[in-house]
Amino acid sequence: MRSIIDLLKFALRCTLILTLSGLAPASRAAPDTGSADFEVTIVQGDTLSGLGRRWLADPTRWPELQRHNKLQNPNRLVPGSTLAIPVSLLREKPAVVHVSSVSGQARKADGTPVAAGERLREGATITTAQNGYLTIQLVDGSTLRLQSNSELTLERARHLPGSDATQTRFQMPAGQAEVRFKPGAARTSRFEIRTGFASAAVRGTEFRVGADARGTRTEVTAGAIAFAGLPPNAGAASPEDAVPVAEDYGSIVDESRKPIAPVRLLAAPALPQEPVFQQAPELRLDFPPLDGAVGYRARLAADAEFQQMIGETVLSQPQADFSGLKAGSYVLKIRAIDRYGLEGRDAMVIVGILPAQATGLSKSGTPLPLKAQ
Repeated sequence: MRSIIDLLKFALRCTLILTLSGLAPASRAAPDTGSADFEVTIVQGDTLSGLGRRWLADPTRWPELQRHNKLQNPNRLVPGSTLAIPVSLLREKPAVVHVSSVSGQARKADGTPVAAGERLREGATITTAQNGYLTIQLVDGSTLRLQSNSELTLERARHLPGSDATQTRFQMPAGQAEVRFKPGAARTSRFEIRTGFASAAVRGTEFRVGADARGTRTEVTAGAIAFAGLPPNAGAASPEDAVPVAEDYGSIVDESRKPIAPVRLLAAPALPQEPVFQQAPELRLDFPPLDGAVGYRARLAADAEFQQMIGETVLSQPQADFSGLKAGSYVLKIRAIDRYGLEGRDAMVIVGILPAQATGLSKSGTPLPLKAQ
């Protein structure tokens, strides 16, 4: 049995190396939550009316380009110069997003299951069950991970013509989602999640959104977002009402429809630095309480990217419990929850679940930390 444990230790150490390299902070674009222009390089023979026919949703609005760029003569454009076009004027074409992974039960509006590899178009609605999780790849290669007990509708997915820029908007009346933007996304790309209470508009960042009947919360783990309350009639939020939420901060919107001043997120709980072993089919991990925490969220997956979710639970005490596990390696993430309901930074530990007949565990069943080789 000792040889089995040694092999598992080796496999888990390899997993740990791959996990940490995969989760290392990537270079990311500077956050940009305001409006932006789409820039076109002028070539010989271009006129504003001609560019309007090529780029604008309403070609007759080309005089707005003249005013926006402060041009004296619309027929005398300098080749090699750039013309700034407000994104709101651009012609668009529909795009699709893809479901890259599904764990547990997730269904479309007609009740049919959602499958990995499936395409979603504007108007598509997905609902996840208590054990349901899925990952959606956005048009620009960014990802949205929908958690259990969630409902999500793809309201808008558009390409801007002649560029890699995209515009994506989701409606999530209930549930939780995590968004990770692909580094180097086009500057004019825009992404937004709307709930019944708030809007989170963003580019070039990583953040979470949680929504229920009482309000909406958001937590930013990289970059920054613009967070605003939505009026009860589900109209658009005014940009001047948006509150910037920076990295390591979060905010909430309740029935008042106004976001609170950003709150610093709680630090990651202290978990073991080395992989730990326990015996199938149970996992129980105690960890030190964190100041300011009123609870904790624990998530377990079979892969470092958390696309193969095993389950999650909200804890009232610093003790994570999972049952019904098979022998193998897992990744456990735990984060603290503060008095606002905001969830802090993730802590991670690799867990090895040994076969039920394995020996070498303590009599209490607590994890045995591994010593450095």
